[in-house]
Amino acid sequence: MSAQPVEPLLPGQVQRVPRTIKGISDWLTEEKRARFLEQVMAAKEEDDYNQVMDNWWAEAHLDQDPYREERRAEALKEMEAGRKVSIDELRARWFGSDAAE
Repeated sequence: MSAQPVEPLLPGQVQRVPRTIKGISDWLTEEKRARFLEQVMAAKEEDDYNQVMDNWWAEAHLDQDPYREERRAEALKEMEAGRKVSIDELRARWFGSDAAE
């Protein structure tokens, strides 16, 4: 079961994922949820646990982006071609061409 947005979001916005085991797992796919729970249960030290929670909390937020895989593939293609992208260019892609100025 995945949580569904309560209110419509503006482009680029995501729902806030609670930083709890249940909160994170609710936003992950079944496959990712299983890996997340496995890693949480395997964490032996507090630092390990915090690292797992931080990584998967970010993943749960990123998974809300419906175009994530296309953007990732494009970024990898550019990286393999040796092209570096500036922060200004990334900002312009997200917020429109005026943001680069």
